[in-house]
Amino acid sequence: MIEKTLGNKKVYELSKEECEKLLKAADEAMKNTFPKSNDGFAVALMTKSGNIYIGVSYKSDTETLTMHSEATALAHAAIHGEKEIVAITGPNCHICKQLIYESSLCSGIDIVVVIEEDGKIKQIPISKTMPYPWPRECMKIL
Repeated sequence: MIEKTLGNKKVYELSKEECEKLLKAADEAMKNTFPKSNDGFAVALMTKSGNIYIGVSYKSDTETLTMHSEATALAHAAIHGEKEIVAITGPNCHICKQLIYESSLCSGIDIVVVIEEDGKIKQIPISKTMPYPWPRECMKIL
């Protein structure tokens, strides 16, 4: 992983091997989707320390209580005291992009979204997927 500075944010470029490891972890996590295995979504994220955390969708009959895999992955990392996320697999829905973006604002790290498209691995900073973000800066709790 290579750290770069773009403006006032850090962005990390992952090696091909790190990207493949993340994508594989997300694929393997599909077996843990709730309530049925392989019926939903799964992601993997990498923290600044190099640890990988997975998240899976947790469906609710009401749908409004369904948890997206990105939210469970971010919570999984936070539960382990890790809040400096450098990368997460995608693609991601717009709700999850917002959640990832807010995490990025608070950490000062422009989280890269790792996707595989047409057999090629791409790394896209979350800021590039948010043309009209809200909020524009980290919400401070007093």
